[in-house]
Amino acid sequence: MQIKHPEWLQIKSNEDIIYGLNQIWYTSSIKRLAGCGPTCATSLLLYLNKRDSGALPYLNDDIPSSVSAMEDVWRFITPGIRGLDSTIKFVTGMDALLLHHGAPWKCHALNVQKNGSIQNIIAFIKEGIASDCPIAFLNLHVGGLKEFDEWHWIVIIGIDDKNGHYIATAYDEGRKIEFDIGMWIEATKKGGGFVYLT
Repeated sequence: MQIKHPEWLQIKSNEDIIYGLNQIWYTSSIKRLAGCGPTCATSLLLYLNKRDSGALPYLNDDIPSSVSAMEDVWRFITPGIRGLDSTIKFVTGMDALLLHHGAPWKCHALNVQKNGSIQNIIAFIKEGIASDCPIAFLNLHVGGLKEFDEWHWIVIIGIDDKNGHYIATAYDEGRKIEFDIGMWIEATKKGGGFVYLT
């Protein structure tokens, strides 16, 4: 299963397709270094904005319009010295942004510790996808996976059960990736969390 319109989070650049937003598009070095959380949040908001016909003044028709949205989101979802290292900080900033813009959505968050319940994680992701919202995923430790960085937020757009293995499809820094959520939860030393909006 996946969100209904993953193409809404894709940008065409010349003949290439960019899968999702990229924090390196930020205009300052600190934002490029620490901006994965706000970038991920922007992806969720851009998707919902298209789905619900423009509750926010955001576009992602091209890289400049996407960066404009990312810069606005940074004002509310602002990483600290350790980045944006919790779902609580993500949700607190998101709630402030939604209130400021009068947007109607509400955050749902799931924190995950080392050796967390795979059933709870899969159920949460499926609920978000079924509501047609991408999932923000905070990974504090990769647990040996090589598809993405640790201490990092990415956007999950779908999940499939492949012979008992739950494979997530995600966008990260312009790339489309797949990874085994079960392998992550078994091997991560610090856990992370997930957020979606309804």
